[in-house]
Amino acid sequence: MLEDREFQLKKAQIENYVRAEFERQFGHNSRISVRKRQKFMGELTRKIGEKFGKDVLCLIDFTRHGFVSVISPAHIESTDKGRLYQSFSHPQVYYTSHCIDRFSQRTQTTENCIITLDSYLTDAILTYGIHDGYMVCLAGVFAYELEEERLIVKTYINYELLTDKQIEQFYGAEIFSMLNDDVVSDGSSGSDFVLSDERE
Repeated sequence: MLEDREFQLKKAQIENYVRAEFERQFGHNSRISVRKRQKFMGELTRKIGEKFGKDVLCLIDFTRHGFVSVISPAHIESTDKGRLYQSFSHPQVYYTSHCIDRFSQRTQTTENCIITLDSYLTDAILTYGIHDGYMVCLAGVFAYELEEERLIVKTYINYELLTDKQIEQFYGAEIFSMLNDDVVSDGSSGSDFVLSDERE
């Protein structure tokens, strides 16, 4: 119950901040150029990340009817694993604070971390069950564990940090069979990965 009140309070604070920033920059100006809109959206996304944290869903747009926004903090739960942040796209998925911090450091993402994590995880979920405790996407590897009916993502290791042995372990033929055709190259010269049978 306390967590729900904290969520509602943070949501209201962020929404009020967004409205105030819009009024401060544009007032009642009915004609706002595309360039100013794009600049405002980029600046506000960065400011919200700095002011309210990297676990905030922040979608801002301008329509025919004016300024619209969808702003929400992630649902957070305190556990013996630390704080768990619920995914915006995958209701059964929770990220540890360690995972969010590592992802932010390794990808230099300072805002909307969970949105970016969710986009990577959408691909990685396709590899669920191939490697026990790990899911793989083109950008890197997620370590996870199952707890009751929840999938808890413990950390993220981006591709550049993987050793040759880990690359061989995680990126085998099973992974590539799940990729779209446009990701697979005909020749090894244009490839980031080379399957072992192509080396022979």
